Amino acid sequence: MRTVSALIINKLVALQFGPNGITLLSHFQNLITIATTVPNDGINRGLITYLAGKETKDGNYGSYFAAGLWWQLVVLTVMIGLFFTQSNFFLKAFLQDGFTSGWLFFFFAGLFLLLLSNFFQAILIARQALTWYTGLVTIWSLGSAGLIWLLLKQYALSNLLLLYLVTQGIAAVAGGMLIWIKGWCPRISKRIISQRAVRDIGKFIIMALTLVVCSNLVNFYVRELMIRRFDLYQTGLWQAAVKISDNYTMVFTSLIGLVYYPKIATLITQPKAFRTFVRRIFFSLVPLVALGLLLFYVLRRWFILLLFDEGFLPVTYLLDYQVLGDFFKMSAWILSYIILAQGRVAFNILIQVIGAVLYLVLLFWCLDTFGLEGVTVAHCASFGLFFLFNIIYFRKLIF
Repeated sequence: MRTVSALIINKLVALQFGPNGITLLSHFQNLITIATTVPNDGINRGLITYLAGKETKDGNYGSYFAAGLWWQLVVLTVMIGLFFTQSNFFLKAFLQDGFTSGWLFFFFAGLFLLLLSNFFQAILIARQALTWYTGLVTIWSLGSAGLIWLLLKQYALSNLLLLYLVTQGIAAVAGGMLIWIKGWCPRISKRIISQRAVRDIGKFIIMALTLVVCSNLVNFYVRELMIRRFDLYQTGLWQAAVKISDNYTMVFTSLIGLVYYPKIATLITQPKAFRTFVRRIFFSLVPLVALGLLLFYVLRRWFILLLFDEGFLPVTYLLDYQVLGDFFKMSAWILSYIILAQGRVAFNILIQVIGAVLYLVLLFWCLDTFGLEGVTVAHCASFGLFFLFNIIYFRKLIF
């Protein structure tokens, strides 16, 4: 449903506002990613790890719930301060008519609702309430796309994007009510927050900050490099390939994030059951990933025409190594998520740093050797090595 919503919004914005609209939409999405990477990949991932399989009456449940909520407020405060003091850098594209206090108020309110909504969704995942979670995401996804469609011709795009963000309030209110009714929300007090819980969640925040540096900033740098080295048209072709990749990757990450990760976090202290579950998932999911990507590759021209138009058909040749690299990436993630479930912060950071450096080294060599296609070759090679590392490291677990 997230993917469908994203595709609908992309298509509507492209038809109404053209390339400039897509640029502004992408810029807004990047801005939101900056604000949500630490809460989603840090705080909420830690919550799922420590709350999975725990009874709500357990004292640790209340401690980690409160610690997660406290960290959310800290991150939100930092983000508001950063965006407000550096508004000329982060928000200038959306404030063409100058400083607009109303726009900023609703932006920060929407950001608060977004973080709160994602927090409640993490609780649902930890409780494995996937039916309720799916319903919540469906309401928000269709509501956001429907709002853009209804108001497409009535407002400027910057205001439409603001309304899109504020619709998070629907999911936030619904999620909060659901968790309260189900009894999954403990009574919050100062005493319930333990230093241990705050510290444990903090470890995941450190890993998420590493992700921001080694992934988000690296990708930003690579995009700037591509624009300088090639032209906007060729860089746009590569970005189209990345957009397509992101759409089907979102489906995969949702699957392992909702079902696989909470389960291994629960079984991590049961070696025999843990090994059996991981082996079963790995040897069943990898062939399915290969089959799905093969089907996409065969129909790649049709997908390009569906998502874009015939002017993007040159993207076809860039998908060869992109799709193969995505196979290595998804297959490796099935195993690398074990490191997150184990809470091995230093090792996870080391892997991310080495991976980022290796990717940049391969990128420079591949661009000189293969030209524009070199960026997808580097993507394939780096994740191929990442997959090989995980196979070797976890060989006793899966073989």
